[in-house]
Amino acid sequence: MENNKVSRGSFRPLLWAFIIITLILAAAGYWRVDRTWEGAFPVLLAGNALLFLSTSLSFYLYSRALANRNTQFFLRMMYSSLLVKMVICLGGALLYGLLAGKELDTKVIFCCFGLYILYSVLEVKVLMRMSKLHKNA
Repeated sequence: MENNKVSRGSFRPLLWAFIIITLILAAAGYWRVDRTWEGAFPVLLAGNALLFLSTSLSFYLYSRALANRNTQFFLRMMYSSLLVKMVICLGGALLYGLLAGKELDTKVIFCCFGLYILYSVLEVKVLMRMSKLHKNA
């Protein structure tokens, strides 16, 4: 029961990052801050949601790995979380490439890559803090 509370409480920084990034992107898209980015904001919002989804699944698998004593289970969860995150992000990038066609905007892809790095760094910081709380990790 305590491990579940730790996991839920530790997830809050990721949730707050998602909310803040979504609000910033929505406000920038609403006020049309820069005309060259006009069509990019809906794609960035979708990319942010996709990255949050993949980070959430990855975080769930990582936290399950930290809570278990079995080494094989730990390794299986670690590799699974990495694979899940990679496949979801790759699928999103390919879907954007197929749907955008010739209007593909590389700035959007690089911004989503920056969001990926941000979520990954935040996830690792939270997981490192959680690993200090678990005796098994």
